[in-house]
Amino acid sequence: MGTDRHAAFRLTARWLAAMRHHRFDVLLCALVLLLLWTPVVRLLGPLWPPVLSKITVTTLFCLVLLSAVFAVSQSRRSVLFALWMAVPGILLYEINLVIGWDVMLAASYGFSIAFLGYTIVVILRFLFVEQRVTGNTIYASLCVYLLLGVLWSTAYSLIEILEPGSFTFGFADEVGQMRFGGGDTIFPIYYSFVTLTTLGYGDIVPTLGTARMLSVAEAVTGQLYLTVLVARLVGLHISQSVREVPPED
Repeated sequence: MGTDRHAAFRLTARWLAAMRHHRFDVLLCALVLLLLWTPVVRLLGPLWPPVLSKITVTTLFCLVLLSAVFAVSQSRRSVLFALWMAVPGILLYEINLVIGWDVMLAASYGFSIAFLGYTIVVILRFLFVEQRVTGNTIYASLCVYLLLGVLWSTAYSLIEILEPGSFTFGFADEVGQMRFGGGDTIFPIYYSFVTLTTLGYGDIVPTLGTARMLSVAEAVTGQLYLTVLVARLVGLHISQSVREVPPED
């Protein structure tokens, strides 16, 4: 009996070690799944109840948050702290699905923004401490870029609740809403990544001051992140290559 227990503990420890090694892979997969599934929810929205769309997007967003908890946690204390930051946003959003209060939704967005910001800072610290270019550093850098887009899409949703009419939609064939969660999730995510990459199609326009300044901040952040990170990774790769080249006789 004791042998079986020790074997189970060893197996669990090996599994956790493997998951910890691939923590950024898991987070990246969760983020990509959220981005790919959002337009599917939009297309299937008329075919099922609206609450099902909200539950589906909420489940994927919870998966992203839980993957982020695992990605930034290196000890039991950091796990508890990350969960303490992530869980309130999830619970408040679930309560809002039943009650439908904008106050609950705004609080949920606020907690989610705080946790996503914390996750980005922790991963960035890992990136700038790491001295080698590995698969983990590449996946981590991709996670940060996608997390920036998700964070700002949540921020735009919060601004739309606090200041209704912050965004104007330029297309007349459909009515959109800047609310993260449910069938309309596609609009804040779309606008966020269009701004982050400075594409600027102009079909969704910030019309109030706060939304405009947030859009400027996101565009600048996206450009600075790419510039600084690429320089960092290239510099690491060059120094790593130089160290690995054997000296000439």
